[in-house]
Amino acid sequence: MAKKRASKTNKNNNKSSGLNITFKSILIGIIGAVLVSASSFYIVLKFGALPWPTIMVTLLSMMALKFFKKTNNKEITITHTIMSAGSMVAGGVAFTVPAYIILGGKLTDINQRLLFITILIGSIAGSFLSYIFRSKLIEEEDLEFPIGEAAYNLVNSGKNNASFHYVSFGTLFSSAVALFRDFSFTKGKAPIIPALVSLKNVPFSFYVSPLLVGIGYVLGFVNTFVWFLGGAAVIFVGEPLAKMFKIADFPIMKNSFGMGFMIGIGIAVILKIIFSNKSKNNSENRSIITKLFILSAVSIIVIIFIYKLPIFLALVLVLISILCTIIAGYSTGKTGVNPMEIYAIITILVISFLNKMLNGLNIGGIKFSTNLNTLTLFLLACIIAVACGLSGDILNDFKSGYKMKVNPSEQLFGELIGSIASSFVITFLFFVFFKVYKTIGPVENTDLIALQASIVATVINGIPFLNIFFIGLAAGLLLSLLNLPVLTFGIGIYVPFYLTSTVFLGGLASFFGNRISQKSHSNLLLISNGLMSGEAIIGVILSIVAYIKLFVK
Repeated sequence: MAKKRASKTNKNNNKSSGLNITFKSILIGIIGAVLVSASSFYIVLKFGALPWPTIMVTLLSMMALKFFKKTNNKEITITHTIMSAGSMVAGGVAFTVPAYIILGGKLTDINQRLLFITILIGSIAGSFLSYIFRSKLIEEEDLEFPIGEAAYNLVNSGKNNASFHYVSFGTLFSSAVALFRDFSFTKGKAPIIPALVSLKNVPFSFYVSPLLVGIGYVLGFVNTFVWFLGGAAVIFVGEPLAKMFKIADFPIMKNSFGMGFMIGIGIAVILKIIFSNKSKNNSENRSIITKLFILSAVSIIVIIFIYKLPIFLALVLVLISILCTIIAGYSTGKTGVNPMEIYAIITILVISFLNKMLNGLNIGGIKFSTNLNTLTLFLLACIIAVACGLSGDILNDFKSGYKMKVNPSEQLFGELIGSIASSFVITFLFFVFFKVYKTIGPVENTDLIALQASIVATVINGIPFLNIFFIGLAAGLLLSLLNLPVLTFGIGIYVPFYLTSTVFLGGLASFFGNRISQKSHSNLLLISNGLMSGEAIIGVILSIVAYIKLFVK
């Protein structure tokens, strides 16, 4: 009997150690990626919001694969990795290329094939860069990646009835709140639950978001408190001082400092990774540098050939992609937030600044010149935004896969499949949407708000408050090298305070949950994963409904 049991165990182990990226996982994943990319592209252009799709596609993967009866958690993880890529590809494009049209550019100026190649380059770069730094961010740094953690718990809760009940309760509650907040059941009337709640006589407002509360609980009190301090520094110190000294451009100054601060942190992260003194990691560090060198060399050649950039600007673009992808991965891992538009803005500011400074410069009888135009600048920003979006997405999936013991190479292959399929879809829809919709931008009665693209369009003329930017960069670099938890502080500077307040509520709940008992904390953690799941699911469903309505009018 013991021999039979041992034989059965070995058989199961052999089965789980085989390939988990199966034909049905690829087929289901591609179908999901197409739906998610299409709906995400619409919702981000229409409403300026981009919900994380990870939880929704995890649930869809579980349901679809269990229909075939024979499946396992690893196959589910691979499938939702393929599906989720579409949303971040959509976001990267929607945050950048529409800026060209907002500034008065014509749709006919944009070459369809070039747009597809641009999206594809960003997808491949983001996937491979994330794969290169995966072990550092997930295994060594042990970053939280709350969305990936929630996906893992959702899949794993199926094994334990008690855990499943807690996750289900959080999911149902969050779904109900998100539905009544975002959907109006009566035409012409506002939804039942308001999106923002303000306190009387106190300069505090909260965004009604179970998802943000769940993220705050997962991150814990210390991380969310530092996040809160960043926002409080702006609201209670920066803004009053700006009013006192009559500084009208304080919001732009704040964003310049915040961008510099985030870049400084990113540089520090890369320096710590490359120059790690741990002897056991020396070979791995050399491997990372070698992989980065090969990927960079190939990328520079491709960029020079396709966009006709001089080698110096191509090199700068590659360095920006490495830097911003690391910041995006680190930010997503520590906070669950991936501000993709900031990376697009950084790209535009740096490349346009260098282009203006160097163009026409005569060095040793050789005149430096470029053919960089506005459209090309936005396409380069699109590469970075897509790469950074994919970085946050696949690292969340890597986190879930790491806990599920899935082969990272299979997940990388799955992410590439999903992003390639999504690149086709988004390229097609881009030309459909901008032929259908005529008024674009955050104005009254607009067809597409394209909020992030509108913000990106405003920085086309260079870095505002360059000195403030470099002060922020120096501060972020120094504080991060001192190993202070400053990333969430930087997020607090950049993210609106009403979102910060809601995240901090989750951190406070985590503090009190820990004080009560370990069991209470564990149960509340499961509920928090459900809170993140429910709102994400409703967000994607409502976007799909809105997208379908577009074609049935």
